[in-house]
Amino acid sequence: MARKQQNLPAVKTAAKQRNVPAVQTEREKRAVMVPTFKGNGRLDITPEQLEAMKDTLHTDHGLVLQGAVHAATAANPYTDEAGDRQRNIALRLLVELAPQNALEHLLIQQLIATDAASSLCLGIGSNTENNPDARRKYMALACQFQGLQVRQIEALAKLRTGGRQHVTVEHVTVEAGGQAIVGAVTQAPVGGGGDSGRN
Repeated sequence: MARKQQNLPAVKTAAKQRNVPAVQTEREKRAVMVPTFKGNGRLDITPEQLEAMKDTLHTDHGLVLQGAVHAATAANPYTDEAGDRQRNIALRLLVELAPQNALEHLLIQQLIATDAASSLCLGIGSNTENNPDARRKYMALACQFQGLQVRQIEALAKLRTGGRQHVTVEHVTVEAGGQAIVGAVTQAPVGGGGDSGRN
């Protein structure tokens, strides 16, 4: 067994020397195809990445991608390295959420912009060098954006499930002579014309 473990690094090295491609997950494949902001808010995108983004966003229109990029930059006024990092996170979030139709495009772009605005306000509000009153105001704004973000997430979930709710029953114990009921249970008020209201 010790001999097998010693041979493993040699096998990996041999695979590298033969240029054997590593197996990539779907997430890794998508990550490679996401364009990146590189300096001064400039987006570097290859023709292959443009086609991959169109495929991911289920569209043939470059304008849809421009809208996504705008959503990634709308609430981030900075053009420094930190700003580019936030914009890259926003684009990756867009790819992970993968909008399926026009309504999802609109909602996800709003969600991304809200997330960026929330992060911006949290950053300003948590900076101890800022005025205490300004910090309180920005933290309150961040809370408002986060509440909006929760509602947007709920709207996206509802859109994707068609408004259906799923009930999962993990464990049910029914005593002798009892009944198990899953779902809404209503009871007629006493005297309200149901069986229990008859004399």
